[in-house]
Amino acid sequence: MSYKFIFDTSVLDEKSVRDLRNAKIVSACNSGRFAFYMTPVLLKERLHFAAKGRMPQSAVEPIKLLIDLKWQKLFNEHGGPEGIYTQELEGKSQAEYLFIDHRSIKENLKLILDGGEFVDEAKQDIANDFKQWASKKYKNRDAYKLMRANVTKKLQTDKKLSRKDSNFRSFLELNFEPTAIDKIRKSINSTVSKDRLVEYWRKHKAQCPYFNKFVEGWLFIPWHFMAVEQDPKIDPNAYEDVEHLVYLFGIDCIVSNEKGFMMTASKTLYPDKDFLLVEQFIMRLRK
Repeated sequence: MSYKFIFDTSVLDEKSVRDLRNAKIVSACNSGRFAFYMTPVLLKERLHFAAKGRMPQSAVEPIKLLIDLKWQKLFNEHGGPEGIYTQELEGKSQAEYLFIDHRSIKENLKLILDGGEFVDEAKQDIANDFKQWASKKYKNRDAYKLMRANVTKKLQTDKKLSRKDSNFRSFLELNFEPTAIDKIRKSINSTVSKDRLVEYWRKHKAQCPYFNKFVEGWLFIPWHFMAVEQDPKIDPNAYEDVEHLVYLFGIDCIVSNEKGFMMTASKTLYPDKDFLLVEQFIMRLRK
């Protein structure tokens, strides 16, 4: 059985890419021992230059590696009744879980790598997509700043709050459902009415694993701030990290160079999954 993994963007630096190649990652994926799953987060963070039709030198080797790797499909196949599917509930399109045409994506990557250019229409589509993604990042950072302010205020005014006595699981149980419903009502853009989505989620929670993990991650950020006193510190990209970790559902491992908040979040939200630094992942490749 294949060992399924995703990459964090921190992995795609010159040294890590060279070390991964030397460890024969391409042949490990071709043989079926390992299975690489590309994520939209990785693509969007690495390909913001694509709309300009040129590639910075620092991106050349990472993109070559991504082209050479065999990609697997990542898709939430859990459906629901009455035309309501999990991707509707989560506010994500099918393309955000499943890259339908791997060949086309790789051909476009190779086109830019070889110095070619997209047609103007394709450039505009990429630019619009990146603009939406960047806007979401800014919104997440605003939410992060507001969370910090609110938690700090609570800690200063409510003497009953104790960092030492805090437990994430009890915090999660208390806040999970109201937070999930709030996200459905305020954040999800769907053709299905919000009332129907809420009703569906309440009856079919097990069929919404990506959404549930996203809510858990969203709650983990303020809990970590309150309970652990930011050791390791939460950075402004915490919400992006949580969104990337959602894709660990159904995967064995995330490979990352991060040693702070993202590692802590991964091990708390996914205690049965592997969080491997590049050197640890290479050791597994060489077994």
